[in-house]
Amino acid sequence: MENNIILEGKSISKFFGGVKALQNVDFQLKKGEILSVMGENGAGKSTLMKIIAGVHRNDTGELLFDGEKVSFRSPIEASEKGISIVYQEPNIFSDMSVLENLFMGHEIVNKSGIQWTEMYTQAIEALKLVDLDESILSLPMGKLSIGTQQLVLIARGVFRKCKVLILDEPTSILSYAESEKLFQIMFDLKKKGVSILYISHRIPEILRISDEIIILRDGHLTGTMKVEEATEEKVIEAMSGRKINMNVYRKRDYSKAEPILKVQNLSRGKTYQNISFEVKPGEVLAFYGLVGSGRSEMARAIFGEMMAQDGKIEFKGQDISHITTKEAVDRRIFYVPEDRGTQGLFAAHSVKKNMSASFLKSMSGLLGLMNEKEETQRVQNNIDTYSIKTPSQNTMVMSLSGGGQQKVLLCRWLLEKPEVIILDEPTRGIDVATKAEIHRYIMDLAEQNVAVILISSDLPEAMELCDEMIIMHKGKMTGHFTRDEITEKKILKRALDLETD
Repeated sequence: MENNIILEGKSISKFFGGVKALQNVDFQLKKGEILSVMGENGAGKSTLMKIIAGVHRNDTGELLFDGEKVSFRSPIEASEKGISIVYQEPNIFSDMSVLENLFMGHEIVNKSGIQWTEMYTQAIEALKLVDLDESILSLPMGKLSIGTQQLVLIARGVFRKCKVLILDEPTSILSYAESEKLFQIMFDLKKKGVSILYISHRIPEILRISDEIIILRDGHLTGTMKVEEATEEKVIEAMSGRKINMNVYRKRDYSKAEPILKVQNLSRGKTYQNISFEVKPGEVLAFYGLVGSGRSEMARAIFGEMMAQDGKIEFKGQDISHITTKEAVDRRIFYVPEDRGTQGLFAAHSVKKNMSASFLKSMSGLLGLMNEKEETQRVQNNIDTYSIKTPSQNTMVMSLSGGGQQKVLLCRWLLEKPEVIILDEPTRGIDVATKAEIHRYIMDLAEQNVAVILISSDLPEAMELCDEMIIMHKGKMTGHFTRDEITEKKILKRALDLETD
């Protein structure tokens, strides 16, 4: 092994029952390098990272760390060697303080007990590494934004003198500003000799920050590229085995239709203020803004989940400002939440039960007994129509890939035809191929005269799909543009409140 290689995998394979999660994967990670790992959902990226981090053990092949053969039996062993992982969903103790989270399992102790003063002093230095203020140390971890939680976990890993930092989809839950901060931290760590394994589905950011890219498909290594050799087209083809058309927008004539939904001066404290818009059947109206801009909270008011304090919501000319979620569903106003794990899916249940959950009444008889034949048939129709990869309807939903889970959540609300559907971050944390599929489904809905409200932090996605776009910043509308008026520069300025009408 070359002296500048910190981590190497040779013919790494992993099996779960009869499923081949990884097959003969080779890779090398150099000291002070950012190596990005890409692949569709289910390609084996997370399995490989978990082997490196000591969560799983490879069945065959060798893992070498700093020239020494290793086989970690636990995450603690990997951490002691200098490997730290930050998962896509922050793994935290939400009711404990930031200080306690930073030192969990690594408390400074002597004969007199835990040395809080020394831990506090060291914690200040740890937070400086990620440009966070010491004032947050006494706060419960759960009170921080998800982006700040990610930075705290990165600080914890780096301060423990990690040599390899694994970041799994870190920007999928970060705002634009938080992502930029993360990239700068990564570049600083790289200069200090820390090696970074970076997983993301966002190809433009991969091409921007990486030194090298490895690509997995169905557990096999299908490509290794220097970043200067890589293009978006090459990466997509290596990931999927085919070219994928991301240009899915289809022009529709909905201009003569009356608005189906009108929102007037909708407000809820400082969360959002004076939001006004209307959407017509067949229109895709996108909301773009940074995390914390109030888009999701506003959407949940339309769905009857989080009432607004002022303003008016009209649906087909009727005031629905104070409806319940059940009443919204009865009117065919559906909402697909942004976090499938905590807000959308029932983790302990099957694909079938997750997909049919919102419409049990329509599949029940007069006595309230489920018509299981109808349920099975309707669920299977959606599985076939939307190409959901699952062994059966009875498969536990959390065993599916991220893209499969997202499709199940979306299909729950397509079991019956919506009149208005609100899609909150519908492609967060899924691969390029599944993302393109969901984009086509959104266009299909619009062509079926469904009014679509799209909330997305993925600017290229919002620009590609929308007919009109509203930009929000800290609860306020800072821009409203038609498709023809949109430019990336214009949108980002409004999202950061650097320019207003």
